[in-house]
Amino acid sequence: MRSRIRRFARATLHIAAIAVIAVIATMTVQAHLEQQERAAFPPPGQMVDIGGGERIHVRTWGEREAGTPALILDASAAMPSSEWAWIGQMLGQGHFLVAYDRPGMAWSDGPKKPRDAASAARALTAALAVAHIEPPYVVIAHSYGGFSSRAFVGLNRDDVAGLVLLDTTNPNGGGGAGFAAFYRARAWQGHAALFRLFPPQNSFSSLPLFEQAPAQVVSHWRSHLDTTAEELEAWPASVADIRDLTFGDLPVLVVSARGSAAHLDLQRDMLGVSGSSDYVELDVDHVGMLLVEDQARLSSDAIEGWLGEL
Repeated sequence: MRSRIRRFARATLHIAAIAVIAVIATMTVQAHLEQQERAAFPPPGQMVDIGGGERIHVRTWGEREAGTPALILDASAAMPSSEWAWIGQMLGQGHFLVAYDRPGMAWSDGPKKPRDAASAARALTAALAVAHIEPPYVVIAHSYGGFSSRAFVGLNRDDVAGLVLLDTTNPNGGGGAGFAAFYRARAWQGHAALFRLFPPQNSFSSLPLFEQAPAQVVSHWRSHLDTTAEELEAWPASVADIRDLTFGDLPVLVVSARGSAAHLDLQRDMLGVSGSSDYVELDVDHVGMLLVEDQARLSSDAIEGWLGEL
């Protein structure tokens, strides 16, 4: 019996040692491949150093005319700034647009910090100042980006001329814990190189051709996956950052995608952030309203029509 126990213990140790070696090898390969990808897919915009070892990736479309606002684009959870490619091309014909990757997301880098909405808003404020992108601003957000965009407006109220909420997350709705658990699992999958072994379908195949590969690659970088999970784990803090914010008579456009009656009610509820809010329902999907060309055209037209009334 003792001999069997010793043999079992030795076998268990051997298996554990092999597992540790496999994990180390996998992480080493993953790190090497990411280095290659970062060289192959450099940032499409500029890296803005905001101090403290933190750099924010900022990209633009269009030309700015004197006296016109810069349209500031805030992406959804798990999404790189590439998700704005169609909107950038469409609205960039007559406006100046600025998209950014929130701290730690996609091409933005730097030390680990709080990932709540207020922290992202402070980073964006600093990046715009360093990049000499002056106010006034019209802020346009999609989905989870509604948290950080509303925090940004609260921080820079005098510099903001309008706010567009594209099917954004309502802080009075639920779902934070579930999303956080899902994306934490995806982050573990990324560290285990499972996306290398079993490449997922390209989620960005409907973007302009030259945007597809970079968007897909950066969306599986470990830093991006980790930050996505951290942002969603900070959901309660982000809700606390913005729940009580209202913006007087700031012009606000709330755009809802297709959804259930409950979803539409949550979208209409956000009209209360301002005494000068407009509401539009579009026949688009939540993600497709940016990523799919014909749906992005509907989103762009709604924004363009509203901007014309400012």
